[in-house]
Amino acid sequence: MKRSELLGLLLVMLLAFGLGQWIRSGQAPGLPEQGEQLRALTRPGQLQMISSTSCGYCTKARRWLTEQQVPFDECFVETDAGCRERWRRVGAQATPTFIVNGQAVLGLDAAKLIELLAQSQ
Repeated sequence: MKRSELLGLLLVMLLAFGLGQWIRSGQAPGLPEQGEQLRALTRPGQLQMISSTSCGYCTKARRWLTEQQVPFDECFVETDAGCRERWRRVGAQATPTFIVNGQAVLGLDAAKLIELLAQSQ
């Protein structure tokens, strides 16, 4: 990766972080009932979480999904070129971004994830 591309990515990530904080201010990860629904609807490989290594919201989302025993795959934009490209391709602007059935969901919006997963049943 060229230096200018890396600097551009860093700038986008910083802007996305600020935007993400504004969007998700006060947003709780999800309720236990939503965890049960997600666990029941999600099959391995269906839920992908695009993360950043410095993202506190990603840590909270990872912890909540793990506690709720929801299967998910995770990648990091800083260390995985394929992940970074997927993040760009879906037009994501912050992390965590979830991919379900090709659709991007910004932040851990359990209700939206449940809706998208239910559509694929």
